Amino acid sequence: MDETIQVFDRVLSFAGIPIFAKRNWNSKKWLLFQYFNFFIGFLTFVFTTGFVLSNSSDLLICIQGACVWTTGVIMFISLGICLVFRNKFRSFLEEIIFNDCTSEMPLIQNILRLKLNRGKLKELQELVIYSQEKLFRLTRVLLKTYVASVWLCATLYLCGPIYTMWIKRDKSLRLLAFDMWFPWGLENFTIYVASFLFHAYAGYLCCIAYPGLQCTIILLIGQIIRQLRILTFILLHLDKIVIELVEHRDERWQAGCSLILSQCVDHYIKVKRFSNRLNAICQPFYLTLILVATMLVCVCSVKIAISDKLSPDVMKYYVHEFCFILVVLLFCYLGQQVENESEQLEAAVTEKWYIFSSKHKVNVRIFKIALSQRMPIYIFGSITLSLPTFTWFIKTGMSFFTLVMSVLED
Repeated sequence: MDETIQVFDRVLSFAGIPIFAKRNWNSKKWLLFQYFNFFIGFLTFVFTTGFVLSNSSDLLICIQGACVWTTGVIMFISLGICLVFRNKFRSFLEEIIFNDCTSEMPLIQNILRLKLNRGKLKELQELVIYSQEKLFRLTRVLLKTYVASVWLCATLYLCGPIYTMWIKRDKSLRLLAFDMWFPWGLENFTIYVASFLFHAYAGYLCCIAYPGLQCTIILLIGQIIRQLRILTFILLHLDKIVIELVEHRDERWQAGCSLILSQCVDHYIKVKRFSNRLNAICQPFYLTLILVATMLVCVCSVKIAISDKLSPDVMKYYVHEFCFILVVLLFCYLGQQVENESEQLEAAVTEKWYIFSSKHKVNVRIFKIALSQRMPIYIFGSITLSLPTFTWFIKTGMSFFTLVMSVLED
């Protein structure tokens, strides 16, 4: 756990986002650095937008610039979300990441103190411990892989113009890494170097803003899935868990079952409230990611289709498009997993309902009604993050690709 938090802290600190820092996270120096990076993200958005608008009459150049513009939009929004909601993200982390809220359940507190050899209590104990370790390990690996992939894409963009200028040996040539419009000329070599350094800084800022925010959200959603999975296990094996605790199916067994059910209800309410608060903040980000990624898949596919497929300059578009498709797939998969776990929890609450007392059955019915509303992650309106949404994303991107290609052929 500490290793994962340390990795997240190191990555996000490069962008001045100290939400994972356990000390001095609200330092004024960090806040000033975060404002600076947000300003760089704003300039990137303005300059890329200016390039697309100034070349709107030339479709091919406009498409090429749109690949960078879409990236600038996501970077600007990511840095903005991290700045505006930094206190809320910090509270999210303290609530469900720094402290495992599962351990607040009296049942979990008791079994974590016991030395168990077998049975459902042992399985529950291992589920609580190892699911936490697995979640942190997977998100740590994902963050490192994501940073490396985006770093590779940014490096390909930066190395392209350097390689071209070195091959042509033209000292008057002024090529930049990304398609941006600047309100100043590049004839002066000092101004050109400063502009190129701005490109380099903005490019590698993407390597932090993208993976940092997105993997943080993935970590939070993963923790929600873990909480639902633990609740499902408890309710699915409620009878055996209580028998192992009280040893006999008597009055203590019935009271124990009702008590543990009430603990599960309380914990589910906490998890659902947390999910709703997280979704309220991230919903605009999900919507923007889906729409911008749809456009990027289209323009990158067009750029690849009209270029030499194996040229070094085109390689960056392969990586660029591949990264965005994987990110959208991952978010849609996580949204689908939340839906699936909610469905399994709803089914588990009525497991062996007939062996309980009439009072317990009434509580089961009430809980099932609450569970029937599920815990969807909304993008916009009634549209949710799910695998059907990913299918729509791919189909829409390819439809735009077909439309643009038909226009170019005409």
